[in-house]
Amino acid sequence: MVSFSSIFRLGKLSAWGAAASVALLTSEAAVAAGMPAEPLVLAQALSDSRLGISAGQQALNDSEAAIDAQNYDLALSRLQSAREILNETSTSYQAVAAAFVGIDSEISSNLRTLARDAAQMRDQATLRQALVYRAQGQPALAVPLLVEVVQSQGPTRELGLDAYSQLFELGFVSRAYRRTGSEAPSASVANVSRPLTDSDSPIGIAAARILIDQSDADFAAGSYGQAVSRLQEARETLNTASGYYQKLFATFTGIDGRISGEVRQRALDAAELRDLATLKQAQAHQAQQQPSLAVPLLVEVLSSQNPTRELGRQAYEQLLAIGFVVQPYDQAEEAAAVESP
Repeated sequence: MVSFSSIFRLGKLSAWGAAASVALLTSEAAVAAGMPAEPLVLAQALSDSRLGISAGQQALNDSEAAIDAQNYDLALSRLQSAREILNETSTSYQAVAAAFVGIDSEISSNLRTLARDAAQMRDQATLRQALVYRAQGQPALAVPLLVEVVQSQGPTRELGLDAYSQLFELGFVSRAYRRTGSEAPSASVANVSRPLTDSDSPIGIAAARILIDQSDADFAAGSYGQAVSRLQEARETLNTASGYYQKLFATFTGIDGRISGEVRQRALDAAELRDLATLKQAQAHQAQQQPSLAVPLLVEVLSSQNPTRELGRQAYEQLLAIGFVVQPYDQAEEAAAVESP
């Protein structure tokens, strides 16, 4: 169980609320004094709506209260609302700022600042939501949120570093990141139990391998429908994991070569295992006399692996056996033809 009090940075978010309150009071005072109303009057008008930084702040405040009351379902709901509000707000500010580029640089600059502020709060809400999921023992739901924060913030900023540290502690990555000038990961963190590496992991490569092994037993017992179901789940798990690793690879490229190399290899491993599951699923469909379901899976493997690699070769041979293609492929013969003058 993760301790909320040791992870959540409530003070940082509370500062957002205080700043917004001061800004709104300043705007009200200006109107009362007969001065022109500042643009922040609009922010006040939106305070009870589903748009604007103040609306996102309110959803974050509500989530804090729900966490304090240990009502985690409500906290998750309010955090999701905060993310959606702040993401839309940031996108809207970016769009308006772009419209003023080359027309009014001050307005454009101010709106870009508001867009960044909203995006920063959104990422904080995303990290909080991931922590609630982790505390509830649902790492499969926490991982995509953590990857999202790392991708948005980068690992060199505080939120991004916190999110990557969570991925490391969960076991989704195996190499800790040490930001330049920061302290090395402590022994207690380096030796932490990583639930995503356990045999009952709900997400990732380890979970998919278990599903594939179970499908082999189903196939041997003639339970082809059950094998297809497990293999489909394995394919989805691996495709998702590979996508997450690719995002981390792109984020760490040029920052930490060791981590970018590791996550790139994990992305390749996940994709390779996905193609194996896809090939096995096609075989299960063939065993059920369902070639129309097997063919697109075999074509998918062939496109991913190409016919010169083992999985690609097996996929093409199955297409040949089904009768979807009629020309056998002999790799040795093709190589000899290429080498001959």
